[in-house]
Amino acid sequence: MIINKIKLENIRSYTNNEINLSEGSTLLAGDIGTGKSSILLAIDFALFGLRKGNLSGASLLRNGMDKGTVELYFNIDNKDVIIQRNLKRTQDSVVQDSGFIIVNGERRDATAIELKQDILDLLNYPKELLTKSKSLIYRYTVYTPQEEMKSILHGDKDIRLDTLRKVFDIDKYKRVRDNSKLFLNYLKQKRKGYEGQVLDLDDKKLQFKVKKDNLNYLNLRLKEIIPEITKLNNLIKDKRNEIEIIDNKIKIFEELKNDLNLNELKLKNLIEKRDRNLKEIEYLVSSINILDKEIKDFKLDDLEVINKELQDLNDKLSKYEEELLSIAKKINEFEVKKQSSFEIKSKINVLDVCPLCKQNVAHSHKSSINTEEDNKIIGYEKELMVNKDKKSSLQQSINDFKFKLDKLKEKKSSFDLYKFKKDNLKEKIDKKDSLLNEQSILVGEINYYHDKIKAISSRINEFKDLNHEKLKKELEEILHKERKFEIEQATCLSNINETSTTLNDLEKEINLKLNIKNKVTYLKDIDFWIEEYFINIVNLIEKQIMLRVYNDFNALFEKWFNMLMEAENFNVKLNEEFTPLIQQNGHDLNYEYLSGGEKTAVALAYRLALNQVINNLMTLIKTKDLLILDEPTDGFSDEQLDRVRNVLSEINLKQLLIVSHEPKIESFVDNVIRLSKEQHVTRLI
Repeated sequence: MIINKIKLENIRSYTNNEINLSEGSTLLAGDIGTGKSSILLAIDFALFGLRKGNLSGASLLRNGMDKGTVELYFNIDNKDVIIQRNLKRTQDSVVQDSGFIIVNGERRDATAIELKQDILDLLNYPKELLTKSKSLIYRYTVYTPQEEMKSILHGDKDIRLDTLRKVFDIDKYKRVRDNSKLFLNYLKQKRKGYEGQVLDLDDKKLQFKVKKDNLNYLNLRLKEIIPEITKLNNLIKDKRNEIEIIDNKIKIFEELKNDLNLNELKLKNLIEKRDRNLKEIEYLVSSINILDKEIKDFKLDDLEVINKELQDLNDKLSKYEEELLSIAKKINEFEVKKQSSFEIKSKINVLDVCPLCKQNVAHSHKSSINTEEDNKIIGYEKELMVNKDKKSSLQQSINDFKFKLDKLKEKKSSFDLYKFKKDNLKEKIDKKDSLLNEQSILVGEINYYHDKIKAISSRINEFKDLNHEKLKKELEEILHKERKFEIEQATCLSNINETSTTLNDLEKEINLKLNIKNKVTYLKDIDFWIEEYFINIVNLIEKQIMLRVYNDFNALFEKWFNMLMEAENFNVKLNEEFTPLIQQNGHDLNYEYLSGGEKTAVALAYRLALNQVINNLMTLIKTKDLLILDEPTDGFSDEQLDRVRNVLSEINLKQLLIVSHEPKIESFVDNVIRLSKEQHVTRLI
């Protein structure tokens, strides 16, 4: 993996910057606090996203900004990759937003989790060594902050050893051992469960024998009762035939009764309808006589003449009303004009200075205007008098027209009343004729149903001697005997079926318990093999691999430390917990009592050795060509800085990124990127 470029927008002290990187060694130079380590954190974020307790959004997003972006360009396995991750500020925190990844020009938008999965696939990192909060492979092979490495060195040895086991992928043997113990415990529990399941095997065999004997007895008893049941069935069949004949007669009897009731109801309805019709005919005859007398003396005027007079009066009335409206409008206009003249006179009489020309208003001018307005008022009053006379005259004419209209409408209403009564008379005559026709039909239907009821009553008398209750009681007794024998037969068959089913179940259960008994023996054999052979072999393999890793790690650690210190009086090595042991002139030294430069040398040597061992063990990961060192020379003397040159040349990686504020390192590297910060904003020099 080779990083080509990184773009930062609103990331810590970076507002909108682009940093180009190349192969070889590159130094990110600048004073403390200029934003060098921010680039490394941004690379970490672009690859793996935010991780709880390790890399938070609040620590990356620039203060006061709602959104931020990191865009990383790199090459891996001849693939050009661009990944963009985004941050956004919410009400409570800073969270990851969706981004995208481009591989050889093919873009895919994805969530933060999907982007992390794509990166893991590209880097070929073992998924079991990555959690939500840690990316151990990347941390221990590519980028480990120097202070974090120091904390690993003098931290809890059990935590360090457990972490290194995971990084070296040796933890799987511990997992195998632990899982084997768990599996053994599972087998023991399962075996106990199986043993509990076969405790009643002998009892089940005894139950099987008892049920078998009971089944033989039931089959023998069934053979004895079948002939008796057959005999009873024949008797029941004969009785049922007799009952069926009686039932048919009863059915006919019930049908005749229902038919009689139905016809009596129909006859009743017909008689009631006939009586209602008679009453209605009497009422209609009376109404017809009254209506005929009313319209006989009615004088009918010409409706067309009335309608024409109504139309003419309405037209004239509309015309007069329009003219009255126009005159009222004129009267209103003259009243307004008259009032305006009075207002002008009132205003001019109290006016001393003209509001437009600002000169005094002469008495003669006021008199002239008063005279002019008086003349207008006289004219308006004459017009008002003329129009009011016209209005009064028109109003009188309109009232006359309305009176005539009311009279004509009364005539028209009388004509409409006559027409209504005439139509009503015809309607009642038609209805009377219809009812008279209906009455003749009803008489025929009433006679028909009288005859039909008489015939049905005659047939019902034929069934009067049926003793229904006696027949019903006999039927119940026969059915009771039938049910009794059927229950006896069904009980016998049910017991046979139940016993057969129980025998089958017992046979299956016994066979199952025999199989379980065999499994108990098999589980005992597996338990013995795992406990006595498999776990011991795993322990031996783990020790051999751990020893080889320890030897490689220790040799590399001594090599890098000696290159950095080159002091004969110092001797370093690792103990079995991979803790550095330091001696000076044959005396053990505590890490805490070392100088700052000596602590840095131990941490850097440990860091480089760890990187090389992991890369040698995990040959398929794709970050073996990249190493990032964050302030690797903190506390080094000038002499130690000179030795760093040899270390860097010995590393021999395709791409090495170094963050340092030491100017001397600029002479050791191929490329230098200088940074400065002003007003909390980083810029490239």
